[in-house]
Amino acid sequence: MKQERILEVSQLTVEFTTDNGVVQAVRDLSFHIDKGETLAVVGESGSGKSVTSLAIMRLIPSPPGRIVSGQVWFRGKDGQPKDLIGLTEA
Repeated sequence: MKQERILEVSQLTVEFTTDNGVVQAVRDLSFHIDKGETLAVVGESGSGKSVTSLAIMRLIPSPPGRIVSGQVWFRGKDGQPKDLIGLTEA
């Protein structure tokens, strides 16, 4: 039985410009969540957990941050996947 993909993050990279140069907070991250699954993101402080969540929701403060590359596909109520990174602000 094929699972219904709810969220797919593909090759997500997020960087921040600091006084010391550019820092990649998330580099080439990919994962997916199918219907009925739960994903736990764990890691040390500063490993990119919060930045990943903010990037998925397009809440990275710009400047200093920006989503450099990647796609975030979300299947909403209408059943059609949408690339959240590519959406324009309404």
